[in-house]
Amino acid sequence: MVRCGRDLPGLFQQLPERVRRAGQGQPPQLDLFDDRNRLSGYPQVNESKEASLRYRLAAMGAMTADQARTAVQEAEAEHGLRRGWLWATMGSAPLAKALAPLAELASGTATLPTGGAPDLLAKSYRDEGWKVDAAAVAALGAVQAKADIDAMSAAVRALYLPWTEESAKRLQEAVKSIGGLTAQPPSMDANAPGTCTIFVDGLRYDAAQRLLARLASMSTAHIDAYWTSLPSVTASGKAWCSPVASSIGGTKADVEFQPRVTSNSRPLSSHSFRKLLLEQGIQVLDSHELGDPAGCAWTEAGDLDHYGHAHGIRLARDMDVQLQQVSERVVELQQAGWKKLRIVTDHGWLLMPGGLPKSELPKHQTETRWGRCAVLKDTAHGSALTFGWSWCAEVQVAYAPGASSFVAGSEYAHGGLSLQECLVPVVTLDIATPGQTAATATILSITWKGLRCTVVVDSLASGLTVGIRKKAAVATNPVAAPKPLQNGKASLAVADDELLGTVVFVVVLAADGEIVQKATTTVGE
Repeated sequence: MVRCGRDLPGLFQQLPERVRRAGQGQPPQLDLFDDRNRLSGYPQVNESKEASLRYRLAAMGAMTADQARTAVQEAEAEHGLRRGWLWATMGSAPLAKALAPLAELASGTATLPTGGAPDLLAKSYRDEGWKVDAAAVAALGAVQAKADIDAMSAAVRALYLPWTEESAKRLQEAVKSIGGLTAQPPSMDANAPGTCTIFVDGLRYDAAQRLLARLASMSTAHIDAYWTSLPSVTASGKAWCSPVASSIGGTKADVEFQPRVTSNSRPLSSHSFRKLLLEQGIQVLDSHELGDPAGCAWTEAGDLDHYGHAHGIRLARDMDVQLQQVSERVVELQQAGWKKLRIVTDHGWLLMPGGLPKSELPKHQTETRWGRCAVLKDTAHGSALTFGWSWCAEVQVAYAPGASSFVAGSEYAHGGLSLQECLVPVVTLDIATPGQTAATATILSITWKGLRCTVVVDSLASGLTVGIRKKAAVATNPVAAPKPLQNGKASLAVADDELLGTVVFVVVLAADGEIVQKATTTVGE
């Protein structure tokens, strides 16, 4: 019964109460050398430990970062094993599961991005720093109940805010030392036949890495990065990453960071931006339009930035939903015959539970003020963090120091000077044509535990997935939907327990869906 429960948690939501009614009694008292997994069959033990962990996480809000790191390590040592208990599989141990990315955050925040120049800091961030942001988002996104969110938010803030603050200060000091950040629009061959550029508003570098993992199975994919326009806001950055950036400029009057069409000096509106693209022979595809893959195109997908402004740290919980919208658009375009897809963005962002620290800037000194930046009046004295707008250096922009905000209580913000906001990704997908690659694979082992199957595959090919079918050549109504290989392994669950003892096919699939290898197996044996 328990083994089936691991594979079909939805059918066993009443199991904890039934275990209590069965009269198992009180859990045994363990000594120092006993295996704590002996307690795994008692739901009351799991519930008690979740409550204890919730209290410990909340208490980390009053700790220094070093103290919180030690506390997380201790909590992981005590509670980490519960991720293997049945109750975690059933969704009854969310904090124990969230502790895994929190432990990664604790480890990652012990090291700051290094380098005395902006490009060196960028390299350090691309090597390791983005993983800290990813761990923070994963930890915040792993809990849903308000009490759990509050406790996890306290722990994440204790670890993440000092690291984010110091990382931003390092970039700001490096930029001050050279008198500003030299940003250039990304080089792109957007007019090449078969190329479609996909704009995603607010695709931060760690989110792009997460998206890349989703898309790796369908193409040859890689990620680059460049400095976006300053300040890091949509009005400036969308034009900056577009194929028509050379036809756009700015003037001293553009204090809202909206650039202009250089040929007529008119503000860049949605209509004029579309017109510039069409004049250069670039198709503009609205939602779900597929265009002509023999030409080139521009389209937009995703809603990360709007969602972040509207919902704050809920973006962490719903990140996969937001990225799924982009993935679906990519698949549409791939299936329509586009050969190269370039995913670009305008800016990243900061996300901080409890809000970013407040920084003061008198309103009478500013023409316009945003959360992380402000345009100064001519009569105002610029601070050490005052630099020219990328589209027109005469527009002087003051930046909030560190990870602070000129607006109190902002959980989500951008426009500032930090690696997360200014170093933006470009994801390039080269779509393989049929017959272009001849993937090979060997199925090394198929292991069943109840209704869960672990498949080990040896292959040098990338983008392989593994699924289970009743008939190898029939992809509809699979026994278990395909999952990507990770480190040569895939774990698949069979939802229908009536299939126990049935002979089925394990299939290894290439990115184009073709069968690379197959083998028969019996469900549950």
